[in-house]
Amino acid sequence: MIKLFWNTHNQKNNPNNKEDRDLIWGKYHKDFSDKWIYEILKKIEFEKIDSEDNLENGDVLIIVDSSIQKKIDLYSKLKLICSKIFLIHLGDETGIYDLHPIYNNCSHIWRAFCSSKYFKNEKIDCLPIGYKSGVETNKSTDERKYKWTFIGTPHKSSRHDLLFQLSKIQPSFSHKTEKFNRKILDAKEMTQILSQTEFIPCPNGFVHPETYRVYEALECGCIPIVENTYKYYDRLFPNNPFLKVDKWKEAKEIIGEWRKIQVKKKSEECKLWWSKYKDNLQENIKRKLIS
Repeated sequence: MIKLFWNTHNQKNNPNNKEDRDLIWGKYHKDFSDKWIYEILKKIEFEKIDSEDNLENGDVLIIVDSSIQKKIDLYSKLKLICSKIFLIHLGDETGIYDLHPIYNNCSHIWRAFCSSKYFKNEKIDCLPIGYKSGVETNKSTDERKYKWTFIGTPHKSSRHDLLFQLSKIQPSFSHKTEKFNRKILDAKEMTQILSQTEFIPCPNGFVHPETYRVYEALECGCIPIVENTYKYYDRLFPNNPFLKVDKWKEAKEIIGEWRKIQVKKKSEECKLWWSKYKDNLQENIKRKLIS
């Protein structure tokens, strides 16, 4: 039997009873990544469990986890019980840990926040970090109100330049936050705003190029404009339709000069690509799990 164990929120707290970073992020993944993960697993039949104690000898396990560098003993235990272990590894944005002791116990791994050492690893598939739970797919073809939208923290010079370069292109929508996940828009309001927007500039994340806003843009039918750092998105998604810029001045020219027919054509191209990509991802995961 295939069983799914979501384990990101099961982190050991530190001795002074304050939530440490791993626990905070583990809960975050549980709250905000569940819809994305269940979507990519939609072609798999599985039983959800809430503890490794619910496993039986010979079970096939899908485990969704984070901060796994602290859980070597758990994965050694799972290896003794399960016939196969398939890990969906969330977090690990920095990629600084030696994960071989854990990965060696798994039949296959899908991991977010990929880097060069994982792109060509036959045992590991790079997984998009996806959209936050609550963001809804938009299928509307109505006229969009905003030329561009930025929702997030302007914590890097690149983001300040983005806001400066695009400031005179109107109408637009901007919601700045002081820190990640602080004073954010709720998912419903975010969906409403994005679904009225043509272009979503997607600056690099704090550590890694990838951010949630790329996939939230795709879910809501927007055109993502990404920074072309290390050609990351071309490595993650060969032949993707994203617009890519080296400087935000280039995005200013695109957003300011593109005609409606160009916007519509690119938007439809992104919608079709994203739909096909998700379907292929679901099939690839199904094939790995039942092979």
